[in-house]
Parts: sequence; structure tokens; C-alpha cells
Amino acid sequence: MLKYILFWVVFRLLGRLPLGVLYTIGDMAAAIGYRVCPGVRANVWDNLRHVMPDAPKSKVRKAAKQVFRNVGYYYADLAHMPHMDLQDFLENRMILHGVRETLLPLLESGQGVVMLSAHYGNAELAMQAMIPLGQKMAAVTEPIKPPALSRLLNEVRSSSGHVFHPVSVGGAKRIIQALRNGQAVALMGDRDIKGPRMRLPFFGRETWMPTGPIEVGLRIGCPIYPSFSARRGRFGLECWLEEPLYVERTDDFQADVRALELQYIARLEQRLRDEPDQWAVFERIWDAPQAKVEQRRETQKAAA
Repeated sequence: MLKYILFWVVFRLLGRLPLGVLYTIGDMAAAIGYRVCPGVRANVWDNLRHVMPDAPKSKVRKAAKQVFRNVGYYYADLAHMPHMDLQDFLENRMILHGVRETLLPLLESGQGVVMLSAHYGNAELAMQAMIPLGQKMAAVTEPIKPPALSRLLNEVRSSSGHVFHPVSVGGAKRIIQALRNGQAVALMGDRDIKGPRMRLPFFGRETWMPTGPIEVGLRIGCPIYPSFSARRGRFGLECWLEEPLYVERTDDFQADVRALELQYIARLEQRLRDEPDQWAVFERIWDAPQAKVEQRRETQKAAA
């Protein structure tokens, strides 16, 4: 309950403050968090060491501090979201690549699109630019305890007109319906949260990667576009709709999924090499606790 009250205060009261003030609060929270949360700090360092293995310690430390700062900015953006001037955001804070030229014509023709993103930059903030462009999107989010907090966060995220569903069977059904209705759907492909997954090489070392977004696209027959955003200074955001993933379909569905996943991972790896400090992930991606036990369980399940 205390956690819920804290977030309620942040989103209902502090969210009304100017965005610059919220970012300053985010800066302070990030600096404190970096010092007092050694477990999270170790996770971020481990992730960055996989991305930038040859970087000196000073460079990894700088990137890790920026990751904490970007997470602080994420929550500042989320708190401010219900109070945004979306037209001003689109015109003065956004740099778009491929959205007007490729995405909008597809959606206007009634074609549903899977936008396969990552916890890189701020995908939820980037989605807000679609509202003044005349498009409402759907997305799924990680459930948080208590459930009331998940509902609060999704209510804030949905304040401009997009629809956010918790990761669940029901949420998956709603995402499929949105695609069939010709909407764009934003899904994350860089963290194994819940649902279908596969062990795949990521920066040269295998780990669990979620396959749900690609499986949905393949089953519905929707194009899958890797989509990334990156912060530009405090207030700006640059966004890319990349070339779609493609595979010549075969009778082996899982092989097709794997081929597309490897394409997506290659795109994500390039983004992370270019700007590792944009990867706003606090969870350990490789060798997480129980990873070997879970791998054995998966192997035993497959053999049963």
C-alpha cells in the first residue's frame, strides 16, 4: 500500500509540475539510487559489460549512471504524460524517421503493424506523437504488484487515448484484435517477462528472449517493424521505424520465429553498441538468478 501511495502522489500531484522540474527530481532520484541500490547497480553494470566488453571502467560507470538517469526521466515523463501538449511535443521535441513515409500509409490502408521495440530511449513517450498524427495504438505492460498500482500506471499511460493491457492471455487476445482492426501495436522484445520465449545468442552469449511479439505477427500475417527511440538531451526524442523483418515462410513455425528473432537481435545489438546508455533496463539480462535451473526445466519439459 505504501508503494501505491508513493506512486499516486508522484502521478497525481507531482505530475502537474513543469517537466524541467520533474527531470531535476529524476536526476536526484537517479543519483541516490545509483549509490544506495548496489544490486540494481550490479545488474546494470553486468548488462553494459556484455554490450561494451572492451570499454574502460570509467566509460562503463558513466554509461551506468546515465541508465539510472534515463530511468528517472522515464518516470518523470510518465507522471507528466496526462498534462502534455501533444502537438507541441510532435512539432518541437520529436525527430521521426519512417513514421510519416511508411507507417502512416500502412495504417491508413487498414493494415495492422507490429512495432517491435525495446526498453531503449522511451518507447511509451514516443507513442504519444502518434495521437496528433491521428493514430491510436495498443501495447502491453508488465504487471506490477499490487494490482491497483498496475491499474494506476496503465491509466496514466492511456490518458491520451492509447490502450495499454497487462501481459496476460486476455491482453494477448486484445492485441491480436487490435492488429486485425488495422492498428499499430507496440511490443517489447528485449526482456523475458512472460509468455513464449527462446534461448538465443545476444552479444555472443545465449539468454532467454521473448518470442511472443514475433509469433503474433507471423500468425496474424502483419508486418513486423523494429522501432527504436533515443533521448536527445533532456527534452528531445529521436525515433526510427526501421526496415521490416522478413523471412521466407516454411512449414517449421519455430524455425521461422528463430530466423526473425535473430534479425531483430542484430538490429537491437547495433542500437545498443551505438548508444548503450539508452538501454533503460534495471534487470539482469544474462545469467539471472535461477537461469540455469529454468533452462533445465525447459529442456525437461521439451523432452517430456
